[in-house]
Amino acid sequence: MAGIVTQELAELIITIDGPAGSGKSAVAGLLAQRLDVPHLDTGAMYRAVALKALQAGITAEKPDQKRLAELAGNLDLAFDWSTSPAKVLLDGKDVSNDIRRPEVTAIVYLAADNTLVRAELVRRQREIAAKTHGLVTEGRDQGTVVFPDADYKFYLDADIKERARRRFQELTRKGISADFPTLLADMHLRDQQDINRGVGALKLAAGAIVLDTTALNLQQVVDAMVKIIGSPRHG
Repeated sequence: MAGIVTQELAELIITIDGPAGSGKSAVAGLLAQRLDVPHLDTGAMYRAVALKALQAGITAEKPDQKRLAELAGNLDLAFDWSTSPAKVLLDGKDVSNDIRRPEVTAIVYLAADNTLVRAELVRRQREIAAKTHGLVTEGRDQGTVVFPDADYKFYLDADIKERARRRFQELTRKGISADFPTLLADMHLRDQQDINRGVGALKLAAGAIVLDTTALNLQQVVDAMVKIIGSPRHG
């Protein structure tokens, strides 16, 4: 199966959900490459809203949910899938690294918890899927809310210390200063927030295939997914 992509496989909608640091983005990108379809990082969309909010003066201390919803509704956001990973373009500018900065991460929840922002981004995600011939999409609610009828739904998980280690390495590679104990504490908090959110809470989708990535490298996870996708349709 490896390296062989049929037309049928390239037209699938595949969702990947899971907690922060479980490897969703990296795995989704590699899987999309293998299947030759776009990779939609929905978390980047919420981060783009958060970055726009910071630019507009919205902070955790000065939240403005109405203004945040207006920003999301008028957001000039696009993905450049000619690159891998796809560039995230906000107002025509590449903000792929900017949206990963700690100050953006700290207020992403403002966008994620806003029902109007979430409704707008879900609409955009479905619109993107309708315009593509196949899609690998990842986030927190892709298999549960956005694409409940997806062809394949995966849920990635990993030990929290491993997830924090991965996030630390990711930030370090990008030249962003990070402190591991702080990242670990933030991840504990993020897990609780994601599980208990009023909208788009992190949970296992019906029919989802669970993969524990703690002891697996990226290629091993992707190989496992491709093996499942290439087998008779999962029920």
